[in-house]
Amino acid sequence: MKNLKTILISTLLLSQVAFADNNKYKEGEKLYKTNCAVCHGTTGGMDMGKRVAPPVIAIRMHYIKTYSDEDSFVTAVSEWVEKPEEERSMMRGAIRKFNLMPAISIPKEDAEKIAAYIYAGDLESPEGYQKHYEKKHGKKGKKNME
Repeated sequence: MKNLKTILISTLLLSQVAFADNNKYKEGEKLYKTNCAVCHGTTGGMDMGKRVAPPVIAIRMHYIKTYSDEDSFVTAVSEWVEKPEEERSMMRGAIRKFNLMPAISIPKEDAEKIAAYIYAGDLESPEGYQKHYEKKHGKKGKKNME
């Protein structure tokens, strides 16, 4: 009976942690849609003449190569949002195509939630992105698109 009680309490605690993590990403997704999707969303597909900025899935793929754990990824992306600098860019091709992103004035906590969502959330790929990525980078790294 004591073991059953321990199992039930452990299960309840673990489900609360999973729920809290899911909520963290949901809030980041909401903030992303409000603050970022207008430029980094899927509108325009991969037609660079219709895009304002690189798609967010491309940002994930470029950053996750260097910042593979969530904490370092969140720090790097949120710092970039606060102070974009060409010298620190992980996406020089995007700067050539779209220019340097302006600094975005949002609370650091919100930028971190957005970055966590970019790291772990279910991101949409614009039409034609997979083909574009494989042409530029080969099939390596494809797992990061998922």
